[in-house]
Amino acid sequence: MNAGFSGSAAALTLTLALYLLGAVLLGANLFLRRSGLLAAGRGAALFGVILHAAAIGLRCVEVHRAPFTNPAESLSLVAWVVVLVYLGTELLWRLSASGPFALGLSFLLVLLGAALGGDSGTGVSAASAPLLSERIVTLHILAFTTAFAAFALAFCCAALYVVENRILKSKHGLIWMKRLPPLLTVEAASFTLAAIGFPLLTLGILAGLVRAVSGGLGTAWQLDPKTLLAYAVWGVYGAYLWGRLGAKWPPLRTAYILLVGLPLCMLLLLVPSAAHRFG
Repeated sequence: MNAGFSGSAAALTLTLALYLLGAVLLGANLFLRRSGLLAAGRGAALFGVILHAAAIGLRCVEVHRAPFTNPAESLSLVAWVVVLVYLGTELLWRLSASGPFALGLSFLLVLLGAALGGDSGTGVSAASAPLLSERIVTLHILAFTTAFAAFALAFCCAALYVVENRILKSKHGLIWMKRLPPLLTVEAASFTLAAIGFPLLTLGILAGLVRAVSGGLGTAWQLDPKTLLAYAVWGVYGAYLWGRLGAKWPPLRTAYILLVGLPLCMLLLLVPSAAHRFG
């Protein structure tokens, strides 16, 4: 088997199919309200996240390093955590209506990663990139990854809130409101997810700053695009929490902030960076 279609690639291809199937089934459930569709959609999400974990594990075995040294791997890891967090929201809030958003987003993240391509198993190894073995670097990356996943689910909930709000104000299609979770539940879920993601983002930034200041990276990191974008993302979500808790902005206004935040997170993941090379 060539490196271009390894075991991890095969598992990831099946994962894509399960995420897409789950998104379609959960979306169809919103229209048809069939318990079988809901159960099948949740099952596809669960089996997809398990298979995705296997794909990530196989990738680690194939390349002998952590699976987040290029944009393709980072996007795949974020997509996996997004589905994990979505399954958690199902347990806490029964937000199956956010499933089509969450699984669709994870599908697109993995697909985008596949389009970007990786190193085909021949790139950076742990031996040639000692930074990968440092705990503070691992903490930096995992904190960012988990924060982005929480922000992605907050984005899905915010999108659902905006859709519900427009249905309610238009007074057309109000029958849909019976099929969707209450606005208060959706808004509370988006706030909780953002409130979880923000301290994780802060931890990731602080871990990166400690490693950079401790030496070995020069001073270029201070004006690195990823560094500056990380500050911008922190500012956006800090503004959201201030508006939500301090200024008491209307929920619709804060929902739009969450809709702006995720594209910035994506840009942060994908922007080229000289200071964040591992090899």
